[in-house]
Amino acid sequence: MKLFKYFFIVLGFCNYLVAQDLLTVNDAIKIGLEKNYSVLIVKNNQEIAKTQNNFGNAGMSPTVSLNGGLNAANLDSYQEFNTGAIQDRTGAKTNNLSASLNANWTIFDGLKMFAVKKRLDLNEGLSAMELKQQMENTVYDIIITYYNIVKTLELIKAAKQNLSIYEERKKLAKLKLEIGSDSKVDFLLSQSDENKAKSAIIQLELQLLNSKVALNNLLNKPADFDYKTSDSIIVNYDPSMDELKKSALTANSSIQISKQNELIFTQSIKEARSANMPLVQLNGAYNFTRNQSQAGIIFLNRQNGLNGGITASWLLFNGNKNNKLVKERNILALNQKYTTEQAQIKVNGLVYTNYKTFLLNKQIVDLELQNLKDSKEVLDVSIERYKIGKANLLETIETQKNLEDAQTRYINALYAIKMAETELLRANGSLVK
Repeated sequence: MKLFKYFFIVLGFCNYLVAQDLLTVNDAIKIGLEKNYSVLIVKNNQEIAKTQNNFGNAGMSPTVSLNGGLNAANLDSYQEFNTGAIQDRTGAKTNNLSASLNANWTIFDGLKMFAVKKRLDLNEGLSAMELKQQMENTVYDIIITYYNIVKTLELIKAAKQNLSIYEERKKLAKLKLEIGSDSKVDFLLSQSDENKAKSAIIQLELQLLNSKVALNNLLNKPADFDYKTSDSIIVNYDPSMDELKKSALTANSSIQISKQNELIFTQSIKEARSANMPLVQLNGAYNFTRNQSQAGIIFLNRQNGLNGGITASWLLFNGNKNNKLVKERNILALNQKYTTEQAQIKVNGLVYTNYKTFLLNKQIVDLELQNLKDSKEVLDVSIERYKIGKANLLETIETQKNLEDAQTRYINALYAIKMAETELLRANGSLVK
């Protein structure tokens, strides 16, 4: 019965593992770009920019309005005319009916409408760039968080391997204590190290939990949604510094957005200058009026017909407000140019730093991989020596600590390479195609 019970426990655990779906980093990116709230909000902002970009908002379209009114009155009226006639009415009814269809079209406004339309085009383009930037930032966060999970899992795996060594060492210390070849100190030290290893695993599992919740937030998943990830950090990127510098200046989202804002400021200057030019408008209307009154000389007056005309105005002086506005916007455009140059310097520095980090960590990975192999071999030899009494416990502890440090450094170096790779891809606009 115990055997069957054990079998069903193992079977249930296997089913649990199967139930956990494997989530690849590409799957996570796809889900994030579809579900992440920050991306969805910027997408909606892009739709708003598209909707606002039309000829009507630019002032190029005519405006047409329909107006109407009906007024009625019941009045007592007394009138004396110069002919000597007197008209005295009690409860005289009066009603006025009017309707008009009016059209107005600005045909010249100092070219402001063209500047506004161009600005709306640029705003729509800016919204697309901002969406790309938000998608890049989201993909960056997903990749970094995903591989932080992978890194933590690798650290847990290494910690559990080390725990098994601690347990083995504790058994040896206990055996030596029982046969009297070692003191109780060795056993207590081994037991203490074992407990520290268990505590470290619990802390790593807590880090894993936090990282998984963070990734779930990015993917708009419930906090307790669980999944399996890949068990390795693979880096196939082989960048060139010269290519990175060129692509970053032309494809980096921050630089593109800043340059787009420069163009928008240029159009805003043209809009401000247009106020110094004359304004010409065409206007036309169809009017209908009907006035009926039981008191007065005219009992019924009805008119209808078309009218049209052209109006022009030119603001000659308003305290130099327009000129000051133009000057202000020129300064803002200059500041935006400085912002672009500052962004270029910042991106260049970011590319250089992460490129060097990428290369240095590749060297570190190679060194730590060799160091890891050597540390494992040294530990195996040390444990064998400890078993036969040719090495003391302190020597074994030191060799095991060297192995743990080598494992941690190796895994962290792999993660650092992945971070640098992802940052470089974001800097040169290659993270989102």
